[in-house]
Amino acid sequence: MLSAEFAFDPLKPSVLAALTCLFLHDPENILHLLGNLVFLAAVGPLVEASLGQFRFMFVYLASGLAGVAAHWAVASLSGVSAPLIGASSAIAGCVGYCCVRYMRRRVAVAPNLRLSVAHVAVFWIVLQAVGAFVRFGDGGGTSYVAHIGGFVGGLLLAFVFHAQVEASVEAGREKIEEMSGRSPAAALAVAEEHLRAHPTDVRALWEKADALHVMGELDQEASELVRLLRAGEDAERVLSRVDAIGMLRLIAPVERMRYAYALEGPVKAALLTSVAAEPDSELERPHALLELAIATEEGREERLRELSEKYAFHPATELARAKGLLQ
Repeated sequence: MLSAEFAFDPLKPSVLAALTCLFLHDPENILHLLGNLVFLAAVGPLVEASLGQFRFMFVYLASGLAGVAAHWAVASLSGVSAPLIGASSAIAGCVGYCCVRYMRRRVAVAPNLRLSVAHVAVFWIVLQAVGAFVRFGDGGGTSYVAHIGGFVGGLLLAFVFHAQVEASVEAGREKIEEMSGRSPAAALAVAEEHLRAHPTDVRALWEKADALHVMGELDQEASELVRLLRAGEDAERVLSRVDAIGMLRLIAPVERMRYAYALEGPVKAALLTSVAAEPDSELERPHALLELAIATEEGREERLRELSEKYAFHPATELARAKGLLQ
């Protein structure tokens, strides 16, 4: 039989057989196969959504191999040798991963029936306990030790891929969203608590900034927006918001110029104008005057005259002469 040829035999272990056995199933144990498919359909998409296709494949296969290793270890110690086939250990690994990443997420297990991953995991564990003592049909080739090995493998891989951090971030965001429906003060308190554990969570930083805006705390809102800028959030979006509340001064002139060179449109103009409004001693001011003179006709003569009178020997003034803007 094909299953006998590609099953994993603890007395003759091989890496190839450890892999091929995961893609077979006992044709006489249909109930067990259907159970596998239900659990895979319930938790598999969640693991793939969290990890992507390739890392999902890794978790699936690595968990399966962990189950095969557990079966081999117990068989070697007990002296009882039974060939192993089936993907149960790989699917058990997906259940284990989901226990860490999606404990509270509800999944479909049957038409019109959704259960939390926690309930799915408990149900799965009960089935393993029952299956260890009760066999439906010919149970040969089914190893519940392999199931447990795969489950533990999935748990460990969840921590390797920082699933617990993702779960914590998601739970915190859900709580902030819930509090936003109550009051900005409540949302702010929860966002601050969440950000102590996850200081670079961009979504939480935006939620905090929004709460501060509603409460009229513009200075604090601007500070959070600057944090977003430091976290690599869309500079145009953040700076537009900072400009709207009149707080561009909180960003150093040299940094404002750096963003002005990189951006276009109203945000660029606002950045240049804010630097041009700095005291005459500001080192970046001549550059802002020149850029504004180049970008807009309005006020061009006044800016160029100021360049030539106040910064006669500055590189920005020399560049203006080179461009033919000054004589």
